[in-house]
Amino acid sequence: MLEQRLAEQGEPTYRAVQVWEWAARGSSGYGEMTNLPAALRAELESAVPFSTLELVHESKASDGTVKALFRTHDGHPVEAVLMRYRDRRRSLCLSSQSGCPLTCSFCATGQMRFGRNLTASEILDQALHFRRREPVDHAVFMGMGEPLLNLDSVLDAARGLPDIGITWRRTTVSTVGWLPGLTRFVDEVEEPIRLALSLHAPTEDLRSELMPVNVRYPLADVLAECRRYFELRRRKVFVEYVMLAGVNDRVEQARTLAGLLDPTVFKVNLIPYNPTGMFAGSSPKGIAAFKHELDRARLPATVRLTRGRDIQAACGQLAAASTAS
Repeated sequence: MLEQRLAEQGEPTYRAVQVWEWAARGSSGYGEMTNLPAALRAELESAVPFSTLELVHESKASDGTVKALFRTHDGHPVEAVLMRYRDRRRSLCLSSQSGCPLTCSFCATGQMRFGRNLTASEILDQALHFRRREPVDHAVFMGMGEPLLNLDSVLDAARGLPDIGITWRRTTVSTVGWLPGLTRFVDEVEEPIRLALSLHAPTEDLRSELMPVNVRYPLADVLAECRRYFELRRRKVFVEYVMLAGVNDRVEQARTLAGLLDPTVFKVNLIPYNPTGMFAGSSPKGIAAFKHELDRARLPATVRLTRGRDIQAACGQLAAASTAS
């Protein structure tokens, strides 16, 4: 819409670049763009929305995490999260879809109605919303949706993030194992964008129970693509493993996981579960015992610091349930 309006006004093509540069630096509106003619700023203010998303609500957690609920122009809910850390990192959790069609049993997004893929502009506008608040330096595509079902828009957005302050090496795209998109990601993405696999089970049978996508694209095939990614790009794959009490957190399951993953290729993030109704989270003692087995096997593993749990902004909790249509 911006480019079309500028063309209609007979403006040179570099005007769109100027607008983007201001937005990427955290500008809050056209009025601040002093290298644009005043008449043009006024025209854009009245004719072109500054964002493709409408902010509906924000929640702030006790740890400083902020969750924003947006609406697209056609009424679809989208949530995104700003996570603040003591080491001064400012990380964004971005959504690639409104809802998710893959219905993982432990994920709140999978329990809501799927809307549609988001455009690259709608993804970037989530990041720009928080950039207007403060500088940001990390991003993970781990919000609503399966990023590899919307790979073109995700990559277009990711390629714009460095202008906002988030380099490709600090950008992570997560997948539950959508194999066609994963194969494309491995073959086509030459930028050093990081890859994460939402694994959550050490066996095919259990993973199929928790994540229906595994029936269509078995774990063995997904892990083979991850290994190919490492061979081609020489970058480790991060494995996300949400800890579900009595489901996937037994010591023998940790041993199975350690036998499944090559420590030169994979690094495991153990994620304390934030209940969404169907499961209970593992105890700190259970998580520690699980990690101990991975450590014994020399499989790199960390326990993720939970952020935003008290505002339903933590891993698996994004659902926009209160306002979803």
